[in-house]
Amino acid sequence: MNRWLRRGLILGGLTVGGAALAVGLSDGPRPILEPQIEAAIPDTPAFLAGVPTGRVAADADKAVATWTARVRLTPDSAGAWTELADALMQKARETADSAYYGHADRAYAKALELEPNTWTALAGRAWVAGCRHEFEQSAAWAEKAIAASPDQPAAHGLLGDARMESGDYEAAGEHYQTMLDLRPDQSSYSRGAVWLFATGDVRKATWLMGKAAGAGSPYAENTAWCRAQLALMRFHTGALLPAEQLVEQALTETPENVHLLAVAGRIKAARGDYPAAIELYRKAAAVAPQHDTLVALADLYRLTGKPDEAEKQDALVEATHRLNQASGVRGDSQLARFYADRGRNLPEALALAEEEYKTRKTIVAADTLAWCLYKNGRLEEARKLAEKALRYKTPDATLRFHAGMIAAKLGDRPQAQLHLYQALSLNPHFHPIDAKTAADTLTELGSAPPEAKEP
Repeated sequence: MNRWLRRGLILGGLTVGGAALAVGLSDGPRPILEPQIEAAIPDTPAFLAGVPTGRVAADADKAVATWTARVRLTPDSAGAWTELADALMQKARETADSAYYGHADRAYAKALELEPNTWTALAGRAWVAGCRHEFEQSAAWAEKAIAASPDQPAAHGLLGDARMESGDYEAAGEHYQTMLDLRPDQSSYSRGAVWLFATGDVRKATWLMGKAAGAGSPYAENTAWCRAQLALMRFHTGALLPAEQLVEQALTETPENVHLLAVAGRIKAARGDYPAAIELYRKAAAVAPQHDTLVALADLYRLTGKPDEAEKQDALVEATHRLNQASGVRGDSQLARFYADRGRNLPEALALAEEEYKTRKTIVAADTLAWCLYKNGRLEEARKLAEKALRYKTPDATLRFHAGMIAAKLGDRPQAQLHLYQALSLNPHFHPIDAKTAADTLTELGSAPPEAKEP
């Protein structure tokens, strides 16, 4: 299976979205457009006034302004509409504002109304659907894009994303390989790297993500994301110093990148420098209030004796989830895990995780459902799901921690010791709260893991 990915003979990839033309907003009166066209364009002056300054944000803002001006001047151009939609999707990446998905989807739809077989717009709708966690729809749009233009790598990558997020790792790997075969670039390298890491090949994953980080992109944010992912891979395997050095260097080039700031915060928390970690997470949340950043910030506020601040962050987690739902984003796995970790709304958490797992049999979804089952006292079911989450040997200490705690609760001392020991061996500081719980539980069980077979 995926012979080249596994052997490391990597080829192919393409980022959805073209480079913007060097034109800006016109100072003259704007043409009056029909309402359905106007709905696809954000109020550009207000939009630009509300974005953060800096090089990373400016890339997407300039592209949105450029293509907004172009579609106002040439509303019958499918290419202009597609480029505007691509720029809006890039803006969504940089701000974590899911409201941009609706604008982008309407722009892609307008392009398809003008030219029904435009593969870039078909792929764009796959992109939007994937970001909204509508993976069946994403796959359907990607397949239409491939039918329209079989040799365009972006659609193959998006189809791979849909398969991976549905839990079909075999199919995802094949689609990513096709993308790599067609064109080697940042988008194809990074997808292959994520797939390799998830399926347990750390060496090739880090090598390939390094190639992605060095490949270049029209948007600085995309390169920063690759560097953050590479640092996160290092972090997961306990290599804190290389991860820290990589992030510090990357932040000199893109100091406001939310992904780099969040990883930097995670590293500082692992080193026990909570004030520095809090400051980094706060900066990241100010740029884009993402779920993981808000949860991490709440955890550190609790650890540093600021429960009121922690509750504010928890409230923001739920508010962000509601806003995403209002923008059409499906998927409740993160909220389920949040409730389970907090020990609140446990029946709701389980219901959310079970519903998610029906269509997303991913490593993360299996682990989340296992944790929710554990928290609701359904231990044997939790064990089975935890074993499924471990099937690819993904180097993530949290998976081992959950499996170990479930085994400990069941009284299976050998398996509990094995999993908890492996979690701490991967990264003894994988989480400021869970790592201590793992170490304390291992001490209670007897610190040295006995001989035990890995499931």
